[in-house]
Amino acid sequence: MDFLNIGSGEFFFLVLLAILLVGPKRAVEWTQQAVRLMARIRQEWLAVQRDVVREVQALQQETVSTLQPALQEVVPGHPDWQQEVAETVQPIRETAREIQVLQTQVASLTEKLKPTSDFAG
Repeated sequence: MDFLNIGSGEFFFLVLLAILLVGPKRAVEWTQQAVRLMARIRQEWLAVQRDVVREVQALQQETVSTLQPALQEVVPGHPDWQQEVAETVQPIRETAREIQVLQTQVASLTEKLKPTSDFAG
């Protein structure tokens, strides 16, 4: 276990110290409150993550729905149609890359915040 750079022995020492300072009954109550707080923080983080993913998907949908009519207006007989499509698609690809980077960052943050098996209730 390496939670907040605290090893197993150090954690055990802190638990014993807490029991000695506040008594076993209060230590149990405080532990239960801490576990509830951690669970609440995890729930809130997951809600934020769901909201971010939902917004990213909405942006993707909006981009596609905005792009479809523009692509349908392009007449293949027009001499510069390929140039116009390329100019339209390039910013969209850049936005898609940014969205993928954001999704990767959100996923990595979620991995970092997952509870370890030591704290699983």
